[in-house]
Amino acid sequence: MPENDNLTTDLMNSIAQSSTEAKQLQAILERVMQVLTQNGFQIAVDIVGLSGQMHQRLEKAGHQANIISHQMVRLDEMLNTFALITSSLELDHVLQEVMDTVIRLTGAERAYLMLRDRQTQELDIAVARNWDRENIADSDAVFSRSIVNEALQQGQAIIATNASADQRFQGAKSIMSNQLRSILCIPLMLHGQVTGVLYADNRITQDVFRKEEIPLLTVFGVQAAIAIENARQFTEVKSDLNKALNELQTLQIEIDRQRVEKQVSQITESDYFQRLAMSARTMRKRADRTGDVD
Repeated sequence: MPENDNLTTDLMNSIAQSSTEAKQLQAILERVMQVLTQNGFQIAVDIVGLSGQMHQRLEKAGHQANIISHQMVRLDEMLNTFALITSSLELDHVLQEVMDTVIRLTGAERAYLMLRDRQTQELDIAVARNWDRENIADSDAVFSRSIVNEALQQGQAIIATNASADQRFQGAKSIMSNQLRSILCIPLMLHGQVTGVLYADNRITQDVFRKEEIPLLTVFGVQAAIAIENARQFTEVKSDLNKALNELQTLQIEIDRQRVEKQVSQITESDYFQRLAMSARTMRKRADRTGDVD
């Protein structure tokens, strides 16, 4: 969205410039009012107060414009990710891009997408990435199961700004032993059921994650879960199709064999074949008698 980015930047610059000019105007009015008061002038209107309020409103508008700018960046990332998910058949590549986007937007050190196995109901890591855009092996994955379990039980996102000092998780050994700080865990809903979690953390910096990021990250996680589920179903359908084709081929071979046997039977039972067979037997008998005489 280059055009929108330019408009947002122009708006933020205009607001910032207006805020600076409003602050300068307030300072000038304060000096003017001081001089007027010293010379005996009384002004009923609080001009300085009004200019101060205008400056505060401009500061607030600048803050809101900054938030909107960040949201538009996240929206752009989300749209790009959705386009990638719906257009690419390379599932592993898509999932890596999704998790890299999550890390880039939040400042996480690592991000995990965990999904429940449909048979065992256990959580399996579908994809894990770090901020160096590298995959994390299951054997190297480190996360707080206490927070994951609580997020699944509550069915709502959990944010810990400094997990090591959070009273809610003082008994969690993984948090203490791995010195986990900022943690975000979002349960993922699919078909009305919690099917997994999106987990991200940062062991170095605390207070990394924000509540306003939860809706967007939830959408990322759900889209990734849908992509995986679609891939699973596609694999199952492909497997069933291959099985059906193999069975059809076997059936075709059996049909062809039966057809050949039927055709052979029709030939051997024909009058022509019977006469040939009788002639062959007669010739064989004559040959045998000739051999005996010699």
